Amino acid sequence: MPRPSWTVRPKGERDVTAVVALLADVAREGNWIATEWPFDLDARAAAQRDALLHRYTVGWVAVERRVIVGDLTLWELGRDEPELGMIVAAAHRRRGIGRALLERAIAWAEANAKTALLLRVFPDNEAARALYRGCGFVDVEIQRKAISRRDGSRRDAVLMRRPTAETRRE
Repeated sequence: MPRPSWTVRPKGERDVTAVVALLADVAREGNWIATEWPFDLDARAAAQRDALLHRYTVGWVAVERRVIVGDLTLWELGRDEPELGMIVAAAHRRRGIGRALLERAIAWAEANAKTALLLRVFPDNEAARALYRGCGFVDVEIQRKAISRRDGSRRDAVLMRRPTAETRRE
């Protein structure tokens, strides 16, 4: 198998502007994430920078030719089961980037004695759900009308959970 043209590394303060630009690109698609476009790029970048600097979040980015093409962020780090959010640029999906980001998050959870990781995904995002299942996540529940939209509608979300290796051994 050829070596990927991208790498995964820990997310730092220097990455925030590019991560927010990627978030905006994915939000513009209007299908895959709860974040809706438009939003204030500067305010979002400041909030993400603050969260990283104060260690409220940790994360990893996938980088190809100095361009951030994927991002995974963990939050609620004080809980036994932190939650994650992940985005990958449309042109870079189905290349193993999501799996590589998830593997980093899982390794972090295990190294930090977390019992599991949680995530929420739209029920119709079959590609993402298949990836998550392939990485050991299982459906916990369908959260009916859990995601509010600007137009007043509400979307369902599937809560998924991935136990850590320690939890699975018990």
